[in-house]
Amino acid sequence: MTTAPSADAAHSYYCSLVIPTKDGGPLFKRVIAGLQAQARWKDVEFIIVDSQSSDDTVETARAAGAKIFTIPAAQFNHGATRDYAISQASSNFVVLMVQDAVPSDADTIEKLVETLREDNVAGVYARQIPQPDADVITARNLNIHLTGRMERDVHILKDKAAYDAMSPMEKYIFSNFDNVCSALRKDVWAQERFGRINFGEDIDWSERVLKRGHKIVYEPAAAVIHSHDRPMSYEYKRAYVCHRKLVRQFGLRVIPTGAAALHGWYHLTKSDMKYIARTEQNVDRKIGLLLRTPFLNLLRMFGQFHAVRDEDLGAVKSVRGV
Repeated sequence: MTTAPSADAAHSYYCSLVIPTKDGGPLFKRVIAGLQAQARWKDVEFIIVDSQSSDDTVETARAAGAKIFTIPAAQFNHGATRDYAISQASSNFVVLMVQDAVPSDADTIEKLVETLREDNVAGVYARQIPQPDADVITARNLNIHLTGRMERDVHILKDKAAYDAMSPMEKYIFSNFDNVCSALRKDVWAQERFGRINFGEDIDWSERVLKRGHKIVYEPAAAVIHSHDRPMSYEYKRAYVCHRKLVRQFGLRVIPTGAAALHGWYHLTKSDMKYIARTEQNVDRKIGLLLRTPFLNLLRMFGQFHAVRDEDLGAVKSVRGV
């Protein structure tokens, strides 16, 4: 592991910004441009933990003033790598982003940090806006997701018994947090670190700090442009690891049987096909989506079902690249 020099103790940073990187490509340059356009950028400590990028990601970050820390690619872990990066931060206010989330305006960082300054707020997370070229299904799904809402939401756990009485879905919604773009207080993190967690370190942390009596805020006024057009094989893996986490943490079994997977696939695909036919204006893209969607939904449904089955059986499976 290589490290950058320690921060200048005399510098009072507005916040520290952490991004894990690995071959960020051209999109990372857009992210950097969006960051450098931030109103408070000159007072931001920029920290990169890079997993042996083979492109110019490190050079791009260094040119933007980043402090570079390098780890072996095989050592990357969603929780532990972020913990390491936060441990290097000089500020008590730490913004966490990913290498493909572009700030939507010049005040994204400031809106996150100012929310952290509110009474008893441990963490705040931002709205995610689809890329302009996202297909109609990707855009719709992101806009109706918990990170697509337009209304601010503040959660604080005043009664543990009330939380225990919630359904698994209610617990999941109540604890939601997303490190695509978030911010946290380092003094709270010092009491509750992410830990070595392969996936879902953000929502795991959120539930724990809520149980300590802190607030978690969803702030849609802070937003990033972030969506993906991923291979179908990735969507299966993503559904699998996500829903294993939901079963393990909340007991949430969305698709508990093979029959439920087929039932869900039929109704979701029927709805999606109608939406595509009605909404997508480009004929070639419409045809492509209509052909792809049934297979994509089948992979997602069975990824969810296999996650429930394997978690209940205690099966040990390693899923890479998610």
